[in-house]
Amino acid sequence: MSSLYLPDDFDTNSNFASTGFLPPPSFNEVDWNNPMLYTMPLTSDDIAAIMSNTNHSHSDLLPPISNTNNSHSDLVPPMPDPSLPQPSSKTHSPSPDIIIRPRMSPPRLTDMQKVSQKIKRDQRVERTKCLHDAVAEYLDKQKTKIEALSRAHHVTPKQVNDIIGSQTHYRTSCKSQLMHTLIHTKAKEVNADLPASSRYSMAELHEMVVTDPNTKNLTQEQKAAYITALEEHLSTMDRIVKELDDLCVWTGVYGTLFVICGHINNTIQSTMHSTDNSEDFWEDVYEHPMADFLWQYEQWVCTQNQNLNEHDSLGAVQKQVCKLILQGLVAMTGKKDIVMNYSNYKTSIIETYRVQLVGWPLGIKFVNPSNIGTVGDIQKLQDALKTCTCYWAALLSAEVKTHASELDTHRSAGEAIWKPRKNILMLESLRSVKLQEGLKSSEFVASSDEAGEAHE
Repeated sequence: MSSLYLPDDFDTNSNFASTGFLPPPSFNEVDWNNPMLYTMPLTSDDIAAIMSNTNHSHSDLLPPISNTNNSHSDLVPPMPDPSLPQPSSKTHSPSPDIIIRPRMSPPRLTDMQKVSQKIKRDQRVERTKCLHDAVAEYLDKQKTKIEALSRAHHVTPKQVNDIIGSQTHYRTSCKSQLMHTLIHTKAKEVNADLPASSRYSMAELHEMVVTDPNTKNLTQEQKAAYITALEEHLSTMDRIVKELDDLCVWTGVYGTLFVICGHINNTIQSTMHSTDNSEDFWEDVYEHPMADFLWQYEQWVCTQNQNLNEHDSLGAVQKQVCKLILQGLVAMTGKKDIVMNYSNYKTSIIETYRVQLVGWPLGIKFVNPSNIGTVGDIQKLQDALKTCTCYWAALLSAEVKTHASELDTHRSAGEAIWKPRKNILMLESLRSVKLQEGLKSSEFVASSDEAGEAHE
């Protein structure tokens, strides 16, 4: 190990001294089993400094320093003291609380399983090879056709490939689709005369378009006409704004337009438009900008369940039907404080005000609409009221006399034609209970007086 560095080659800061430089040893010349490679050599000055700062009681722990004349005497590692405990080189045994399970080897395959897997692997390789061969054959044919086209049209094959690769199978801009156009046309055809509750859904319209034989063999001119009609329908907002501005220019009229989304999930942007200085009207009169009214309008439709989609719920339709019936009764009688009475309809409404509700749908019991528990029945009644097939009508004199005679017949037969309300029934029951208690108390007082007289 003559090529190793000596302690004199380093200064006190463990840096190379300026006295000389030794070339590093090669990899094969180093004795890797020599313990000197793994210990830090100490000089005589370092050992003397350590001895001066160390307690005398611990001096026996340091190895003795050899005074031989060997130049490498300081490089001899210290020998371990047999009196001190030495670290064990054996591996510690695991804790008895830890359970070590040996790794289980995978189950061996049987001969039949090995044969089956080999057959599957060969079939998979064969299918892959057939696919690659077919693709290679197709590419060869395509290359031959491209070369023939390039020779026929006096262009390079690269130009033909560029033309083929420039065509895309997706749309780069938002355009109207033919299916959307056909669905829109079918909706206008079948839903035009139907009420909102009875209109066909989007899925039903799509099924109609798919099964319609007239939409399967359309020419390019017919498809273009359908798409143009849909685009014109979608641009209705722009057309209305333009017509409103033209109307203001030609006639001098003032107008304000609010357009909002009909449902909270609708992605249409709410907009507003006003001619000339119509926008100043909202700030001058109501002291609020026109945008505040737009937001209030949108909240009324989307968050307060006032749109048509929310109107189709059972509770909402029940309220609408009650309101429609009451409005018709007020308009017919002229009494704004009138109340509709369904339980005593024949006496409280027909006999008193000489009006009746005509055209009540068949199969639906004549009760308060709030007690109709099915959506189909309440929507049928709502459609009848909106289409005026169910309406209020005044009774003729002969009809009034006929109705009065029917009531007299029922009264003479002892039938109950008046049904008291629940609160009246409760009051009558309480009155009867108190009356019975009073009779019992009077009997008790009378009997007690008689007993007192007999005792005397």
